[in-house]
Amino acid sequence: QPDTGRTSQQNMAVQAAWDNHFGAFGAQDLPKILLDYTEKSVIEVFDHRTGVRQTFKGLSQISECFTNLFKALSNTSDLAAPVVHVEENSPDGAGQVFLVWSCAASGFVSVTDTFIFDKDCKIWRQNVVMTTKG
Repeated sequence: QPDTGRTSQQNMAVQAAWDNHFGAFGAQDLPKILLDYTEKSVIEVFDHRTGVRQTFKGLSQISECFTNLFKALSNTSDLAAPVVHVEENSPDGAGQVFLVWSCAASGFVSVTDTFIFDKDCKIWRQNVVMTTKG
């Protein structure tokens, strides 16, 4: 492992932020999930089925995004995340998470998220590409 000049606690910061996000998502805990974002955060969402691209900026719009998503995730019996890859912040670049998930019982056939974290390990950008059932 390269020496990044950071303590082991700092090296685990993106992982800790991700653990909060993943747990809050699974519990559909909106206040907890909003702790991962700032007013500078942006979520971009594209659905292949509808061809619609949506942008959510700042905490108010991100709250709306997750409120609607949690309503849509009414049946999580088959919620699965076969790919979760976490990379910490380093001198070479920003920390990020690559996530692939599905929840066909709620109409989410395939979803891919990329999370890019800022220096404080808050989600700066989140890009979501999905295929939903009509």
